[in-house]
Amino acid sequence: MVQKIVFSHQILNLLDGRNFASLATILPSGFPQVTPIWIDYDENHDLLGNTALGRSKEKYTAINAKVGLSIFSMANPYETASIIGNVTDKTTVGANHHFNKLSKKYLNLDRYPLSKMEERRVILKIRPKKIVYVSIPLSTYVN
Repeated sequence: MVQKIVFSHQILNLLDGRNFASLATILPSGFPQVTPIWIDYDENHDLLGNTALGRSKEKYTAINAKVGLSIFSMANPYETASIIGNVTDKTTVGANHHFNKLSKKYLNLDRYPLSKMEERRVILKIRPKKIVYVSIPLSTYVN
């Protein structure tokens, strides 16, 4: 059993903001594959990503559940979090609603405007194993 990690207030601030995550999965060849995603979390402090069935994020995590994420603050890109963990669950239940929730967060639109009727959305639940948070005070030096 993977021990649950409780997010610090700095991590919660990054996750609550309109900050993109880069999700790294592992290809069957062993090489990494990285995709930017919208990110969310649940009451158990598991990360929630959303994709469509058959896309690389969904396919490759079925082969290897180990993933890495990198998140940086859009307001201060020198504030970052690196997270490693495992995809512990995938569900289509509530996935369309969750995707629209992310659309509201990131686009301020109630529904994602480019949804495709033929796609089936799926929520990837990621249990963090390790989080490294860094905030370097360089933003005051950059114009």
